[in-house]
Amino acid sequence: MLRFHKKIGTSHVALLALACALTPAVSATAEDYVVHEVAPSVQTQAVTDADDADADDPAIYVNAEDVAKSLFITAVKTGGIRVYGFDGALIQAIAAEEDGRINNVDIIYGFPLSDGASADLVIAADRGLDIIRIYQIGTDREAPLTEITAADAGRAFPRRPTADGAQEDNPVDDQATVYGLTAWHDKASEKAWVVGTQRHQPVVGVFALEARENGTVAAVFDHAFSAPTEHDGQDLWKESEDDVLADFSPQFEGVVIDRATGTVYAGQEDVGIWTVPVTGGDPVLAYATRGSSSSSFFNADSVITRDVEGLSIYYAESGARYLLASSQGSAHGEAPVFSDVPYDDSFAVFNIGEGELDLLGSFRVAAAGDIDAVQESDGDDVISVALPGFPNGVFITQDGYAGDLNDLDGEFAATNFKLVDWALIANSFDPPLEVTPSGWDPRQ
Repeated sequence: MLRFHKKIGTSHVALLALACALTPAVSATAEDYVVHEVAPSVQTQAVTDADDADADDPAIYVNAEDVAKSLFITAVKTGGIRVYGFDGALIQAIAAEEDGRINNVDIIYGFPLSDGASADLVIAADRGLDIIRIYQIGTDREAPLTEITAADAGRAFPRRPTADGAQEDNPVDDQATVYGLTAWHDKASEKAWVVGTQRHQPVVGVFALEARENGTVAAVFDHAFSAPTEHDGQDLWKESEDDVLADFSPQFEGVVIDRATGTVYAGQEDVGIWTVPVTGGDPVLAYATRGSSSSSFFNADSVITRDVEGLSIYYAESGARYLLASSQGSAHGEAPVFSDVPYDDSFAVFNIGEGELDLLGSFRVAAAGDIDAVQESDGDDVISVALPGFPNGVFITQDGYAGDLNDLDGEFAATNFKLVDWALIANSFDPPLEVTPSGWDPRQ
């Protein structure tokens, strides 16, 4: 969610300026831009501060033996991890460790363990303790996840950059810790990659999974990339507690890897979506946010308002790929408000071309029956595969204001996850997006 960002005293970063691609121009204004509305059909029970939990990010798991036993796994921050069926029913809850905070989750299929067995894994960013946690997905329907993080797994970001470009120790209590996360098992190279962003920093780390003894697994740092801390004349370290339009941060969160090309799409919350090969290289800005009307960085042609949050990719049988990006904004009524109608509380959809993003349009998840609308989505996932109750594939998103309580004033924190039939989203576009519930295998 959009929040005021507190700087760490010596964490100003001096980075080389990187080449930026121009944001693709679109004819988008508040007067003529259409955000299509789609209806959710399932939601999970809301969690609240009283539950010591806060829904954040989902990941869809397809069971290879029996699709009816497929699941989706979610991060609920200090509440740990919760596992659900596609009817929204809770299957398993795993508490966070003391001071732990599970922020993002993703799936790895067919990872070889030290004994030669192949395992499906859940990878989780523990923002509270700065650890990338690993869970094996088993056959026990009531408790499918078991943690197998290696005992010697180190911190994700034990160091942080200083203003002069050097490195210094990074105390966990400062919370410049692992934040956003995605994972990908590249079967061609037999490498399993985890990409984790560093909270408060313009830094994205890339880690390799390593099998350890006794069936445990560790994420080991491989390399990192960084983005500039100034964009279009705007200092991204500038903060304001009085004017949210003048409040900026250089941090990334939403991130996804294109399984077809190994390209990382990483959302620098205030700036936009960067691309870079997972194996390393210079990041390129593929699509910028709208910035701020109170800033030198104001991009009126963009359809993504700050913050850009969850990123996910739909893979069609034909090879077409759609990048979905949460255009979060701010829905709450307490001052200061940062809303940017009609672009906030929506999801932009791009066709992934040859190194470019082609904007196709946007949608939002509206209220339907006794299920409320989605605001301030932090994380989402999408899959083309037919799943229980969703024969056309499914889109799952976090709702930052479950129940639309108290006129969205933020006084009562309630969050949950909403599920939408992919065909409803696809058919809201003109021409329609592809709907291919068979022919694509997430394990390949």
